[in-house]
Amino acid sequence: MKTRITEMLGIKYPILLSGMSWISVPKMVAAVSEAGGLGILATGPLGKEQTREAIREIRSLTKKPFGANASLLFPGATDN
Repeated sequence: MKTRITEMLGIKYPILLSGMSWISVPKMVAAVSEAGGLGILATGPLGKEQTREAIREIRSLTKKPFGANASLLFPGATDN
């Protein structure tokens, strides 16, 4: 399927995984990306090092595009 969003993001299908806390974890993000959508990591509940580790894990699971949200409403968000 070819749409502006698939072309812009380099994905096969116009399907985006929302960055849902405690659900959009590395394995889920990688699975959606591998299936042709765009997985988005939920970073809200994660600290700096946890976010970096999660991104490394996703990169080890897929070479496809993925994203990471940056929620500014969580406590400690300014520390990330």
